Order: sequence, then structure tokens, then C-alpha cells
Amino acid sequence: MDSTAEIAITEVVNRRIGAIVSGKPHEIGAGFSANHFSEEMFGGRMDPLLMVDHFVMTRPTFDPHLHAGISAVTMMFEDTEGVFHNRDTLGQNIDLKAGDLYWLAAASGAAHEEKPAEGARIHALQIFVNLPGRLKKSPARSLKVEAANVPIIEGRGHRVRVVLGESGDVTGATGTPEEMTVLDGYLVLHGCFTHTLPEGWQAWVYAVSGTLTVACGGEERVIEAGMATTIDAGPSADISLKANAPAHFVLLAGKPIREAFVKHGPLVMSTAADVERTLSDYALGKFGRIPA
Repeated sequence: MDSTAEIAITEVVNRRIGAIVSGKPHEIGAGFSANHFSEEMFGGRMDPLLMVDHFVMTRPTFDPHLHAGISAVTMMFEDTEGVFHNRDTLGQNIDLKAGDLYWLAAASGAAHEEKPAEGARIHALQIFVNLPGRLKKSPARSLKVEAANVPIIEGRGHRVRVVLGESGDVTGATGTPEEMTVLDGYLVLHGCFTHTLPEGWQAWVYAVSGTLTVACGGEERVIEAGMATTIDAGPSADISLKANAPAHFVLLAGKPIREAFVKHGPLVMSTAADVERTLSDYALGKFGRIPA
């Protein structure tokens, strides 16, 4: 192999920033519209994320439904109007408000229903996070993070909510099944923000609005509203975000799981037999009831 070919291969292997991916528009009825991303669109570089929907909901859309083998996470943006009512088989019967997060670690199985109150306009992310095989059969549990308790990093040109995990010396909520960082940030024109990705973690960066330059390890990508990219796992590295136009971004980061799984809608288990057993248990009412 000549030296030119060796250099080219090395550059590909060392590349940390993934492809730029545009979300797929998804609408259900007159009350739900979303920009949809799934793990297949990123060739494994979204791991541990399975799906992210950036959505607006103004009417009840989904009937009560089962999740298993994953965490179903709702992160409310601060411009949400009204409340998002959540009921689930853990006994929760609560209203989510602007800036809140609700993390349902469905694990062995849990059902929920989320719907906007009358007159509400819910602007949020729905995030499905995979669970490693050792946690897929654990009892379901949940975590609620209220907006008032989310620490904020403010500096020249940036305002970033540390909803979960850590960024710099600021720590948000903890207690998720696996460690994860969730940042919800705003940049003014030419504003910058830098987050250090821990060794062995992957990141997913999404432009909610505006235009961002994402830089890491000497590479750069420009993403516009509705687009996302990834930072592959490797040594600890700084991710720099710069606004080419006033921007709203989300950064999600965690350790990739890299395990095979079987997907059946919102059930993601290690084997097909696990899926069948979970569906049977749900039919038998083993996961409890959603509060009236």
C-alpha cells in the first residue's frame, strides 16, 4: 500500500464527526407534527439513542401504549404553552410544564399516555434511549426534572440548560439508568459554546433552529435547522458549537451500548422471545394500570 492510501485510510478511521442527517417529516392527524430521526439513519453512531422526535402537539394523538427495553424521555422546550399531561403504570398522574423533563425507564415494561391539555401547544423532544441487556428486565422507574431545578450556564453569546449530567463544572439532574448528558442551549449570532465529551462517549447534536458550525478534533460540519450530526466515541474531546445565525441546539451524549437487539415498535429487547413474553405480560396486566 502506498503512503497516500495509508494517509487516506487513517483520516477516515480518525474522523469523529459523522454525516449530516436531515430529519424526516412526520404528521399524525391535525394535532401532531414531528421531525423524526432513528438510529438506522446514523449507521450506529446514534447509540445509545434509538429515536428522537422533535414535535409539536396541540391535540391528544396517542392512546395509552406499552414501552419495554428502553427509556422513553420527554424533554419540554421552554416555549411550550400550557401543560402536557402524563399518566403511566408507575402511578404517575402529573402535568409536565415548559422546560421540564420526564424520564420513564420502561425496562421490563411500562405503559403511558401523554396528551396536551385543552388549548396547549407542546413543543418538545421525545427521545428513546436504549438500555443494555442487563437492565432490560429491571423494574420500571421514572425521574422528573422540573425546569426550576435545571442549572444554566450563561456566558458571552450563550445560554445552556444542563438538564441532565454534566458540562464543565455544572451538574444537572442524575439518576438515569446509565449516565447521560442532555443540554438545551441557545446561541446569539456568532455565539460559541464548548462541551467536553468524556472518553468513550458518543454525542448527537441537533439544530432546533438557526445554523450551527459543529467542530471537534480539527473537523467541522455546518448543520441547519432540522439537521443533526454525531460525534463518535473515542478519547475525551471538546465539541465546539458556533452560531452562524441565532441558534437553538440540543446535545445528547452517553456511552454507546453496542449490543444486538430486537425491535417491535416501542419494545426493544435482547431476543424475540423477550418481546413475546413482554407482550404476554402486558396482556395479563402484570405492569399495573394507568391512573384514571
